[in-house]
Amino acid sequence: MPDNKRGSKKTEEDLAFNAVIGRNIKYLRKLRSLNQTKVADHCKVKFQQLQKYEKGVNGVSAFRLNQLAKFFKVNMDVLIDPQMITKHR
Repeated sequence: MPDNKRGSKKTEEDLAFNAVIGRNIKYLRKLRSLNQTKVADHCKVKFQQLQKYEKGVNGVSAFRLNQLAKFFKVNMDVLIDPQMITKHR
């Protein structure tokens, strides 16, 4: 069982999950014609951190997911839905 220490290896499932969330964040951001800095400022993170979320490099905490959901005025489950973009189009 992997430990959840910072810097620990991420499983393929972790990476896939992060990628889904990142794609959804990026989609919603672009749909609303927002830049990364605007969204990052709302979450009180640097735009580079938002870039990492969007690329799926870094995972998004539940706290940040909640912040983003409120910012985009969607439910949190929308951000983690792998079919969200397809359903939205």
